[in-house]
Amino acid sequence: MPGLNSPRVDRRSALAAGGGIAGGLLCASTGIFGASADAADAAPLILDGVTIVNTHDGSLIPNMRLTIKNGKIANIAPAGGSSSPDSAHVVAAHGKFVVPGYNDLHAHPLSSPDPEGSLALMLASGITGFREMAAWGTMLDRRRQGTLMPPGAGPELLEMAGEILTPANAGTPEIAVAEIQKQKAAGADFIKIIDYSPDVFFAVADACERLDMRFLGHLSPTIDVRKAATAGMRSIEHMGPRDSVLLGCSTDEVALRPAFQGAPPLPPMSGQVPIGVISRLVANPTVMTPPAELARYQRVMNTFSVAKSRDLASHFAAAGTWNVPTLIRVRTMLVGDDQRYRTDPNLKYVPKQTVQMWQEVSQQFDATISPEARTTLLKMYGQLQQLVKPFKDAGVNMMTGSDFSGGFVVAGFGLHDEFDRLGEAGLSPLDVLQMTTLNGAKFLGREATMGSVTVGKDANLVLLDANPIASVQNLHGIAAVVRAGLYLSVRDLEAMKTKTADRIASGAIAMTPPRPFCCLG
Repeated sequence: MPGLNSPRVDRRSALAAGGGIAGGLLCASTGIFGASADAADAAPLILDGVTIVNTHDGSLIPNMRLTIKNGKIANIAPAGGSSSPDSAHVVAAHGKFVVPGYNDLHAHPLSSPDPEGSLALMLASGITGFREMAAWGTMLDRRRQGTLMPPGAGPELLEMAGEILTPANAGTPEIAVAEIQKQKAAGADFIKIIDYSPDVFFAVADACERLDMRFLGHLSPTIDVRKAATAGMRSIEHMGPRDSVLLGCSTDEVALRPAFQGAPPLPPMSGQVPIGVISRLVANPTVMTPPAELARYQRVMNTFSVAKSRDLASHFAAAGTWNVPTLIRVRTMLVGDDQRYRTDPNLKYVPKQTVQMWQEVSQQFDATISPEARTTLLKMYGQLQQLVKPFKDAGVNMMTGSDFSGGFVVAGFGLHDEFDRLGEAGLSPLDVLQMTTLNGAKFLGREATMGSVTVGKDANLVLLDANPIASVQNLHGIAAVVRAGLYLSVRDLEAMKTKTADRIASGAIAMTPPRPFCCLG
C-alpha cells in the first residue's frame, strides 16, 4: 500500500516520475500548475487508517477509511473494512489526522505580482479556498469568462469583491450607490468599503440592504461602531482597523471620535500617482499616520473600558457582525520595526523588488515614527489582540484571514502566522481550526459542501501529522493536501514551494505597479 509520500499508482503515474504528482503539475511549460487536474482522474482516492477531526466539537474518530470520487467524499467507513478497486489510489494514513482544507478569507493573491506562484504557496500551506478582497479592471469579467484563475489544482476562489469603495472613487452617497449597482451587475459577491464619512457609509448600508448585497470592510473611526453593526455591516476586517473598534470600548468614545474633515489622505484613482506612494501605502499605511492621530490612539487606550468592550462584543453577537482579525497584518503594520519580518526566510518567495520596497518602508517606519509612538502602537496591537478572546466568548463569529499581499505577509505562510497570533490571543486549538474551516462555510452559506469531513462534501482536505485539537502548532504539520480529490503529498507541496522560490530567484517575477486600493485591506 503506498504511503503518504508515494506517487499516484494509476493512469497518471508517468507524470509522477519527476517527484510525485508535482512532477506532472509543476511543468516548466505551464508554470506552477499544469493542466487542470480537478476531477481529471476518475480513479477513486482512498485515505486508509486516518483519524477524522470533527470540526463542530473537536471529537476524534480514529482508524477510518475515506473514499473520494469525482472530487467528493463518497464514503467513510472503518479502515480496512472493504477491498479497493484495482484502479484506486490507496494512501496509508495511519497516525494522520484529517481536517477540511484551510480557508484564507481575506487575501489578495489575484492582484499580486505573481498570482500563479501565490496560489501555489497557498495550496502548499493547506489553503484550499480563499476570498479575493478586491478586483480591478476586467477581473470580474475574466472571472465570468473562466479565465481569471491560473489552470490547475490551485485553491478555490470562494468569493470576490469588486473595486473597493473609498472616498476617492465614490465620495458621495449618490456616486457610492451607483457604484454598488454597477458592481452587483458585474458579478461582485459583496461590497467592500474603507474610510468613509457617516453620510456615505450609511447610504452604502441602505443601498446594500435594498440590493441584497453584503457589505463589509474597514470601519472608519468617524463611524459609531455599534450603529455600523446595527446597519448591517456584515464583517469588520483587521479589528477595525486602527482604533475604530477600540473607540467603541472607550469611556470617552464620543469626545475622542474624530470629525470627518473630507476625504482621508489617500492618493486619487489616477495613473499619475507615483508608484512608490501607492506601494508604500499598501505595504504599511502606519508610516503616514499624523502625530495627532497617534496621540488619539494613546488616549483611546488610556480610556479603555472592559465593561464597554463586553457590551460591544454582545452588540456584535446580537447583530450578527462577523470579524476577520488578520492579526498578522495588524501586527506588521503597527509593529513595523520588528526585525523578525525583515529577516523572515520566507521572503525568498516574494519578488525581490517587493522585498526591497518592504524593507525601505520598514526603515521609513524607524525614521518617521518616534520611539514613544512606537510604544503606543505596540500597546495598541496588544489591546486589539486581547479583544479576540472576549469577542469569541461572547459569541462573535470570526474567520481567519492573512491580508496577503500587505507588507511582510507572505502567501500561505501568513495564514499560519495568523494561527499562532490567534493562539497567543487565548483561543483554543479548536477555535482556530473552526475559524479556518467551519466558520467560513457558515459565513458563505456553504455548509452543505465544506467545513467538515463528512460524506457528500467537497474533497478539499488537509492531512496533519499530529492532533490539531491538542495544539495550534499542530496545524502547521501538513503531511498532505487533497484538493478537489487530487492528492498532493508533502513532497509535492515542497516541490511547489521550491518551484516558486526558484522563479523568484531567477528574476522571472518582478514587482508590478499595485492597483489603486486593491490591497489596502
